[in-house]
Amino acid sequence: MVKEIGSEFWEVDLKKEDSFELGNNYKFFLTGRTALDFIIKDIKTTGKLDRIYMPSYCCYSMVKPFIDNEIQIEFYKVSFEKGKYTYEIDFETKCEAVLIMQYFGYCNREALEIIKKLKKNGITIIEDATHSWFSQTPYSHKTDYVFTSLRKWTGIPCGAIAIKQISTFNIPVPSTINHKYIRLGEYAALLKKQYIEKNKGCKEAFLKLFNQAESLIETDYRNYGLPNIYSKIIKKLDYEKIKNARMQNAKFLIEELKNLKEIDIIFMDDGDVPLFVPIIIQNEKRDDLKQHFINNKIYCPVHWPIIKSHKVPSKEIYNNSLSLVCDQRYDISDMKRIIQCINDFYRRGF
Repeated sequence: MVKEIGSEFWEVDLKKEDSFELGNNYKFFLTGRTALDFIIKDIKTTGKLDRIYMPSYCCYSMVKPFIDNEIQIEFYKVSFEKGKYTYEIDFETKCEAVLIMQYFGYCNREALEIIKKLKKNGITIIEDATHSWFSQTPYSHKTDYVFTSLRKWTGIPCGAIAIKQISTFNIPVPSTINHKYIRLGEYAALLKKQYIEKNKGCKEAFLKLFNQAESLIETDYRNYGLPNIYSKIIKKLDYEKIKNARMQNAKFLIEELKNLKEIDIIFMDDGDVPLFVPIIIQNEKRDDLKQHFINNKIYCPVHWPIIKSHKVPSKEIYNNSLSLVCDQRYDISDMKRIIQCINDFYRRGF
């Protein structure tokens, strides 16, 4: 059986001892959107939050907590130019808060400078550090709130963190646990592990469970804490293994792709730890390349589906980007398969 590359995780990378500590002012939650919903509620305890200024290029799961809290959304345009993401910020915005992120683990100095300027204007800043969590500069220390989702990085079915940098949270962390969602994720990962490692079972079974879990938290994600067992697991994540494997795999992909004129890439800086290696495919060939990958059992996600509930300033990145898998499940031989698949795609003139 040809080895599959990509899709959902089925294992967790752990060390025997704790390798994670943030101090005292962080809290654990079920998912990233759960943490963001909690942050929104905390902001509202001390001031007004009627409007949020957020990136046009983002996942709907980032938008939904603001919708559910009846907050008006205004987008600033994010573009991809000359090998990096750029932000078109109106520093005179009337929004009470701004959400910002650095994409895919690549440190963006422009984002850090924008945060400094916004802080001078007295705007509350929320930073989504999910993509940059393992990088040398995971988030700016000038932001008011930070959140991250760890389940994007390894095989835990749940786990997110919220940090309040300026003071302590004003509201208590919920103690309720979404057992149904967690059990679905755990069972799906177990079935996938058996399928991948022992060639047992059928793929449709675990995919159905993963989809059921995601469908559940589309509507039922608010006011959930994290079981103690998963907060302990997060503290024991093997950060060095995760970081080193991703850096090595990403550097290989980027080096191999840098001269391919049909694809635009981002170059890594020292200290960057990519969540994925994002590429921009020219000539509207993204969907064709994605299908070519699938035909070869390589599953590279699209980040993200276009947000249909709101009008975003630009759809260019949504329509042309693909995220190459580079995580710690794989090594250079797997990265060579990805490159070979891309080269084969263009050789055949798709």
